[in-house]
Amino acid sequence: MALDFAAAYDELNPDDDDHRFYAALADELGATRVIDLGCGTGTLTRLLASRGRAAVGIDPDPKMLHVARQRHGGADIDWRLGYSDRADSNSADFAVMSGHAAQVFRDDDTWSRALQDLHRALVPGGTLTFESRNPAARAWERWTRKATLRTLDTPAGPVEFWHETAWVSLPLVAYDTLTHNLHTGETSSDRDILAFRDGPALILSLETAGFSVSHQYGDWERTPPLPDSREIILVASRLA
Repeated sequence: MALDFAAAYDELNPDDDDHRFYAALADELGATRVIDLGCGTGTLTRLLASRGRAAVGIDPDPKMLHVARQRHGGADIDWRLGYSDRADSNSADFAVMSGHAAQVFRDDDTWSRALQDLHRALVPGGTLTFESRNPAARAWERWTRKATLRTLDTPAGPVEFWHETAWVSLPLVAYDTLTHNLHTGETSSDRDILAFRDGPALILSLETAGFSVSHQYGDWERTPPLPDSREIILVASRLA
């Protein structure tokens, strides 16, 4: 039996400072209608909705959305299968992409379309916020079996789970997610490719899509970005 990544996602990616950062930002801005693009199993979406907000969670993975709907609080959220074009026009005052979802847009055309869709979905003055790994920090060098190995208890027995970088051709980086069931010996390997855009490229793409960047941070404590900060965290407003 292969590892059920959707069911194991929250265990592999526990709540972290990013969710607290985005929830606090939404509180500070007085957001009332939110869109979580690339919501996955919806942990952040549910946190944002728990403050009494109307929330829409969008994700292209039906298995992730199935898990999201089953979790406590999921029944009150508008879950949508698909991509950024599923967002309604002028329907939100706050939009977020967490979990480095911005990096799944490998080419500039798809990234531009996503930003344009979010610009359309936000009301004038609405906020878009997301994070992306800083290429200068070279995160892919830490994607090794030794550094990323986890062992999960599953109905089919304990399963080892880890990442390994396959190739680097910036701004693209390919990495493999590998599993090994210690009981059955079954193995799996899945390859993904991420885009590592630097700060100037991200800001230019936002400005081109009709946003103005108001804040830049290098970590979840809101430290100003440094050349080797691991994260590029941006907060932008939709222009009229």
